Amino acid sequence: MKRFLFFFLVFSLICDPSLAEPADPKAYLQMIYENKGGYTISDEERNFILKNDGHPQYGEIPFDSAAHILDDLNLSRQDVFYDLGSGVGKLVLQAYLTTSVKRSIGIELSKTRFDIAESCRQQAATDDHITPGRDLLFLNQNINATSLSDATVCFISGLTFPPQLIQSIMDRLSALEHDVKVISILPLPDHKQFKLIKIYHLPMSWASEGVDVCLYTVSPTSAIEVCDKPKKKRKKGRKRRARQEED
Repeated sequence: MKRFLFFFLVFSLICDPSLAEPADPKAYLQMIYENKGGYTISDEERNFILKNDGHPQYGEIPFDSAAHILDDLNLSRQDVFYDLGSGVGKLVLQAYLTTSVKRSIGIELSKTRFDIAESCRQQAATDDHITPGRDLLFLNQNINATSLSDATVCFISGLTFPPQLIQSIMDRLSALEHDVKVISILPLPDHKQFKLIKIYHLPMSWASEGVDVCLYTVSPTSAIEVCDKPKKKRKKGRKRRARQEED
């Protein structure tokens, strides 16, 4: 009987991830992140980040601002969410706890910030908020070393990312064979496959009055080529033959 109840619970969580959500996700995140912040890192770590095409500057998207975007995206079990420059992981955890995403992944170059994110992930697992069949993952590595092949939603939080890193991210996402949604704190450079569809104005930790946040859709190259392919002109000879046959 106990074995049956165990498998029934696992099956229920897989079918309905909301059963594993904390009753109040906002209060829960505030609790597990109490006295844990990503604003202070060592000079040695700052220099390491700068040498690896990153920037040590830090900021956070408040829970309510993130909730506005996540609700609008209507993420499902088919979605894989990436936060590129995830800091201490608050947005990654929020996406996991408040949506049905299949995977929620944070990429962070700072070891200090990664360690905080990982400790909070472990706390969520201890509190039974990790759903079987769904992944919550933090990676301490360079964004350029990370495969984005399964990404369906990407949040680019690097206000101070160097232009070459932004271009690299855009090139890699545009090379995928499926549609991707991209949320960026800054407007992205013009790109044929990136289409701006919405601009939010939301408070951030560094700007309580709000900043513009851009939502893009990225279409595969094949889809763009099909749309841009010129229609073949009908040959005049066919029309002449048709008239002759009528006569």
